[in-house]
Amino acid sequence: MAALAFAALIGATPVHAQQAAPPDTDAKASETAEIVVTGSQVARAGFVSPTPLTSVNTDDILRVGAVNVADALNQLPSMKPSVTPSSVSNLSKLAGGNYMDLRGLGYLRTLTLIDGKRYVPTTPEGVINTNLIPQALIGGVEVVTGGASAAYGSDAVAGVVNFKIDNKFNGVRGSLQGGITDHNDNRNYLASLAFGTKFAGDRGHLLLGFEAAENNGVKDGNRRKWAGNRSIIVNPANDIDPSQPYLVHVNDARASYAAPGGVINSGVLKGIQFGPNGTTMPFRYGNYLTQDNTMDGGDGDPLASPYVLVAPTKRWSAYAGATYEITPAITAYANFTYATSRLNERSIPSDDVFTIHADNAYLPASLRNALAAAGETSFAFGRSLEDYGVGAIKQKATTWQGVTGLRGGLGGSWTFDASVAFGKTHSLTLFTGDVIKSRRLLALDAVINPATGGIVCRSTLTDPTNGCMPLNLFGVGSASQQAINYITGTSVRDWRQSQQVVDLVIRGEPFSTWAGPVSIAFGGQYRNLNVDVTSDPISATPNVSLFRVGNVKPYSAREAVKEGFVEAVIPLAQDASWAKNLDVDLGGRITDYRTSGTVETWKVGVNYAVNSSIRFRATRSRDIRAPNINELFAAGQTLLGGVTDSKTNATYNVSQTTGGNPYLKPEKANTFTAGVVLTPSFVPRLSISIDYYDIKVKGAIASLTAQTIVNRCNSGDAASCLLVRRGDDGRINNILLAPVNFQQIITNGIDVEANYRVPIGAGVLDLRGLVSYVNKLDLTGQDNDVTHFAGNTDQPVLDGPGGTPHWKGSATASYATDNYRFGVTGRYIGGGVITRDDFTLDWNHVNGRVYVDLSGELTVFKTSNGGKIALFGVILNAFDNDPPFTGYQFQTARQLYDVIGRQYTAGVRFNF
Repeated sequence: MAALAFAALIGATPVHAQQAAPPDTDAKASETAEIVVTGSQVARAGFVSPTPLTSVNTDDILRVGAVNVADALNQLPSMKPSVTPSSVSNLSKLAGGNYMDLRGLGYLRTLTLIDGKRYVPTTPEGVINTNLIPQALIGGVEVVTGGASAAYGSDAVAGVVNFKIDNKFNGVRGSLQGGITDHNDNRNYLASLAFGTKFAGDRGHLLLGFEAAENNGVKDGNRRKWAGNRSIIVNPANDIDPSQPYLVHVNDARASYAAPGGVINSGVLKGIQFGPNGTTMPFRYGNYLTQDNTMDGGDGDPLASPYVLVAPTKRWSAYAGATYEITPAITAYANFTYATSRLNERSIPSDDVFTIHADNAYLPASLRNALAAAGETSFAFGRSLEDYGVGAIKQKATTWQGVTGLRGGLGGSWTFDASVAFGKTHSLTLFTGDVIKSRRLLALDAVINPATGGIVCRSTLTDPTNGCMPLNLFGVGSASQQAINYITGTSVRDWRQSQQVVDLVIRGEPFSTWAGPVSIAFGGQYRNLNVDVTSDPISATPNVSLFRVGNVKPYSAREAVKEGFVEAVIPLAQDASWAKNLDVDLGGRITDYRTSGTVETWKVGVNYAVNSSIRFRATRSRDIRAPNINELFAAGQTLLGGVTDSKTNATYNVSQTTGGNPYLKPEKANTFTAGVVLTPSFVPRLSISIDYYDIKVKGAIASLTAQTIVNRCNSGDAASCLLVRRGDDGRINNILLAPVNFQQIITNGIDVEANYRVPIGAGVLDLRGLVSYVNKLDLTGQDNDVTHFAGNTDQPVLDGPGGTPHWKGSATASYATDNYRFGVTGRYIGGGVITRDDFTLDWNHVNGRVYVDLSGELTVFKTSNGGKIALFGVILNAFDNDPPFTGYQFQTARQLYDVIGRQYTAGVRFNF
């Protein structure tokens, strides 16, 4: 549906901030031209923002067919689908959500608004899951693709995505659709209904909307033929011959230290594994074997164990809004939104290595005798938890917000808009069937009770009432349900947030220059955000990670923000021989954060229209992102992730505990954009825009990756070693991660858009092409080490900057009449190198992918007043083009390429 969304977006006449819509006698074009787009706080007829902005109108969204509008927006060249249900399905804090990410700078650096106002955050990081925005009534979306902190506030480092409610809608409209893939999964449906009417002699307007959607997801990524158990592993030949690649791609990547039923990794019994019912057999080692590491083939546990490819989600939302004209000059407005979403998915499988004592009661007698003969009292035992402790993630999120305000005239050219908003979000996540590590260690130490001859936990001999149930892990399915119940529990993460916002904006034209009136906007905002994080008693234990995943530590925190801004548009030339018009856009904002102090942002923009065919624009701005409450005060949460540990020459999953840093300061970004817009008179209805952007973020907030911390510690960095905790067996038990202002991010590139629209016969043909070239996306770390992400497919962390191809583009042809519409879209996502670091691979480049999408609509019933019922359908990725095999992040770069495959969607929509 994402591609259908995009096909609809680019197949219709777009509304650009670059220029007004090309002249056209078509009624649709006239309707489109009425939309005012500024991307600025200044509201002036004919004003065009110097910052590049793309806008999508109501009709575009209505015929998109996407379950989530984010699916459409993520196809725009400036957007990156970094955080979607298919790209972060294994990251519980974001799983199942859609978060906007402009320029690939990370979702925390894109500000999401509703009707130009802040919405209550859906996570303690202060961001909005667009799944919880009522979308049935979205009347358009503005995407500001440049720094906009001076106009909109903090977090707009990469830009702004503003969802606009269709507040003037009158009538009834709705849709019902369903979809499925070639693999008989990712089944989904969407139902929406909207109603709008005037009342009180047209002085009032009522708007109601409801929407429900569900997607059963893709519960096992290994079902895709391109996935399987492929991965990248260490090449042992590199130890002997450094000219050999350090890493190699393999089709059957397995752990050499763990097996589904367990394998002995040390001593006289090394190489013995356990099959069904605890039977013993030799463990077959595969190729590319390194000591206690990974291998290709053999009997080891698959490294790409079954994982969720697309998170299954359910959601519904409702909206009620009203406006009432109190006097001809003053209008009161109020609205209320409510939304809820649910997620239920399998947790992340992993392997563990334990120390087993020689007198373990479940160990076959023959093996105990062999250990005794060798004088060995214990051995290392590697085991998958696939059959006894994977667990599940169950999440329910609910959000609501109420807004009320007044807007109107103050006399002359002056207007105002004053509002108060209050909202709450509650997100409850349960990690069910979660292994309690301390209990598992007790249960694994099973011995014979000399008094009864039965099998008990060793700890029970000295503490008979401790409730420990002995655990047998020798062989798949050997663990009893009683033991599983004893060693597992439910880890809880409970987020509760509330936000109050008071807004005031005043606009007017105080005086004129020789070129026309000067327009000004000024105002202020007060924002108060409270966050309460609670968990279960086990997780809340200070400084201890008792569960395998989860272990959220409770905390409460508050952020208060006061800010004031002013923006002015000053005309310098109008209808001169050398300029059709020349405007300067100046803006500044002062923001005071209770936690991180006072910061200033500003912008200077220039619009220079030489004539009706050529216009130049440029903007220079200072933008900021203040640290969010989670980055400042989080008491800790434990997640699971893989590291390569050179000290033990092993690759394995370890717990990683995140925490906050109260000494963080706001990030600061310098942004420059410049471009030209061409609407040549000799080719009517053709528009071309070319824009260059350059963004430099200093003091970017980030945590060192777990792998970086391990590498530094193993290289002798004592400070990094303080963050690494190892067990008695030398393997890492836990890594502490905390954010600091140490990074610098630099990105620049060029965006090109071309649009041509021409009436043919009874309809209109739309042709549009978009191309984005990312020249640079560099991340500089604490030691001035530079990671080049442009032209790269790697994503080292799921929720931060990562690999972005140099080239992305699309081409669309769409033909529409009053009775039908048909569109074809081709999308190109470039390839690039696979690894971002100094490691060498056997092959280190993948080619890009081209996706072809087909969409169509047929009107089956029409009324005399313009109402209609229409059937529509779409085929996404019509040629079922698989993503490239990279080896990182679940066999491919999920944040870049289509991992779902060919999808079919069909439905009906009506509008009366």
